[in-house]
Amino acid sequence: MKYIKSYILFVLMVFTVTGCTLDDLKDDVNNLKDRVTLIEEQVKLLNDNLAVIGYILDPQNKTVSKVETVTEGGVEKYIITLSDGRQLSLVIGKEGTVNEPEITIGEDGKWYINGNPTGIVAVGEDGKNGEGYPEFRVENGNWQVRFGDGAWANVPGGEGIAGGSSLGDQIFESAKVDGNNFVVTLKDGSIHTLPIVATLVCVIDKSALDDEGFLVINKGERVIVPVKIEGENSQVTCPQGWRATLNKLDVADEQGNNYQLSIFAPTADVKALTRAMADNTTDVTVQVQKGAFWAVDKIKVKNPKDYSNNLNKYEDGLVVTVGGLEIKKDVYGAATEITSDQAISEGGVYFVSTNNVTLTYALGNTGVEDLIIIPTTVDVTTINLAVSKQIFLKGTFVCQNVTLSNTTNHYPLRVVKEGNINIVFDQCKINDLVATKGLVMRGSEITVASIDNFVISNSDINLATSGLGLYLLTQMTCKNLSLDNNLIYSSLSGGLTEFKVFNGNNLTVENLNLTANTLIDIESSGNSVYGLVRASSVEQATVKDNLYWLSDAAKAAYFFTGASAIVKNLNSGANFGYSKAGKPLRMFQNTAIDPDVELVEGLFDTDNSATFNKATGIFIPKDGYTQYGAQR
Repeated sequence: MKYIKSYILFVLMVFTVTGCTLDDLKDDVNNLKDRVTLIEEQVKLLNDNLAVIGYILDPQNKTVSKVETVTEGGVEKYIITLSDGRQLSLVIGKEGTVNEPEITIGEDGKWYINGNPTGIVAVGEDGKNGEGYPEFRVENGNWQVRFGDGAWANVPGGEGIAGGSSLGDQIFESAKVDGNNFVVTLKDGSIHTLPIVATLVCVIDKSALDDEGFLVINKGERVIVPVKIEGENSQVTCPQGWRATLNKLDVADEQGNNYQLSIFAPTADVKALTRAMADNTTDVTVQVQKGAFWAVDKIKVKNPKDYSNNLNKYEDGLVVTVGGLEIKKDVYGAATEITSDQAISEGGVYFVSTNNVTLTYALGNTGVEDLIIIPTTVDVTTINLAVSKQIFLKGTFVCQNVTLSNTTNHYPLRVVKEGNINIVFDQCKINDLVATKGLVMRGSEITVASIDNFVISNSDINLATSGLGLYLLTQMTCKNLSLDNNLIYSSLSGGLTEFKVFNGNNLTVENLNLTANTLIDIESSGNSVYGLVRASSVEQATVKDNLYWLSDAAKAAYFFTGASAIVKNLNSGANFGYSKAGKPLRMFQNTAIDPDVELVEGLFDTDNSATFNKATGIFIPKDGYTQYGAQR
């Protein structure tokens, strides 16, 4: 094994002071300051010298332009300027007393620290670059290491390392400028000769990079970057889909830049890479030649992150809001992108990137904690979810742009856990619900269930079933229940009776919102007289801008079962309805006709299939009422 020994250390001792003088205490504090300073200097020396080792092992077509010798604090340093403008600092130090880790390069060409493999390639070979060199720091009395921009990690055996008293280096034996070469000798006796090519320079101006080290260019736009070049045969390469050109200036600018690098961003996303371009997805590379030597510099480029893409937002930790509910990665975990038909084998967050994909849910009764299905972009307007088995829900269920089908003979959603339950449908189509059942129910596994948020917005619910009783939410209390801008209708000629938005005779709703919904041929009453909301109490309710039309109602229709006392605070108005049988539409079952609920005989033109069609789900009210009900 080739040994490159180096230093790192720990500090910040805990002092116990008993019976000492103020001068003694000051001395202890000063000693501690000196030790901290020594540690900081040693860490810098270690990292600077390792950067030189990293260059020696893997120069990546960068030559040495010049070497200068400086003395700082009695320590002699070599300042090495590379052809890309980067400077390295090399210190030939005496053997010091600061404790150190042992850094080695194994026979496999990878870095080892204290004898432990890192898996990081140190030596570039066969056209493949090395993977960087270690960088060290002291943290909480322990030393840590990382490679490149990776995460810091404690080094095994580096806990509580005590500091020394003098600065030292055990990597380099000597260094000197010999003509057009810089010659360095390592402690292991190996000699490395680095050519100095003074007239070979390739430096790209990186002053406009973002915090992640990228030059961000909008799609279809061009950005000009200054470049300093000395040499011949300058060339430029760029990622697939991008374009770049080099143009020599007549006069160099004040910084000595004598070329302009024009970088053109693609007008659209580049989704496929050729085999030849697979390793160059971000780098624009400029290279220049001097005799047998090449100098290279690179700049990373990218388009701004497209945050109209829900998956991008989510992956970057931003909130994706569906039906008022916030979906965030640190709450719901990693996401899966869907591009083709597939079965859902587990819960989680699914972003669908292909239109008209069909997902099939057929999990057992162990259920899912969360199931969230969202389109990646606005271009994905139709996602099919076939529910061949009930979804046993323990957490959050969210669908956007989803057509829910194949729900025959059961409630598609069954809540099997108490508390922290959220159910949201936004811009969805819900089909195949059946009479005597409905959409969401409490499972028999629990005796009490409460939903935090139950939201259906901008959705169409086709109740293509006849019979008695169908409930959107049953046997559970609800903190926030909202139906907004929905079309809920029966496509059958006879319609459906005893339909309930909420069915909980002895249960409560804290906040209820029923706004801008169109309800067609779904009667709130059946064998008995009931309302759309059957609850023991509702704390806050908003009921506005709804249209409720019945072909031939057997009984009157109501928004609430019971008397007005069940709603503590009601905000209502502009609700319109009509029944051919002349049955009234009221806010409460046991009150007189409410002035905020008005019967309108000519609400729809039922003879015009272009504006009223139960087969196609088109229900456009007559002039004067088009601003009410579901807006489509």
